[in-house]
Amino acid sequence: MLRSTLICASLAALATGAVAQEKAESAPAEAAAKAETKAIIDAKQVGTRDEAELFAKSEFMQADLDRDGMLDEGEFLAYATVRAPMSNKAAETAKEKASDKAQAPAEAKVESAEEEFAEISNGDEEISETELVEKRVAQFDEADADDDEELDATERVQFAQMTTPKAPKNTL
Repeated sequence: MLRSTLICASLAALATGAVAQEKAESAPAEAAAKAETKAIIDAKQVGTRDEAELFAKSEFMQADLDRDGMLDEGEFLAYATVRAPMSNKAAETAKEKASDKAQAPAEAKVESAEEEFAEISNGDEEISETELVEKRVAQFDEADADDDEELDATERVQFAQMTTPKAPKNTL
């Protein structure tokens, strides 16, 4: 009986050690996977094309309220309402102060979130993650004035301005 108990205890200890070793071996792989999927929630953190892609994926994840893998207009407008600045006064002031056209912030190409939704969705009723990523990467390329594949401080501000959600027409 004592021998059976010792054998069982030894087997349990070996099994626990094997599980611990397996977890220790998989920890670096899990850490690497987490590093790859880090979220960038502030456009001013974007410095490379890969980070622009991560930023778009983070935006998509935040906006996809029903988790169906697509953004309908309601989800996009809700996201824009929450994320849009209260006013564009700061952008107007920055534009007025900019003496050099190269320093001036990018002009908004769309007037409202509804127009932005139509542009990104290519006129259909939904935005896929791929469509949003493609749009943000294109905006990255546009902000990268010196084409060095990295955004300097001025280019980061421009990228942030380009990607700031526009307020929907019906907001206060």
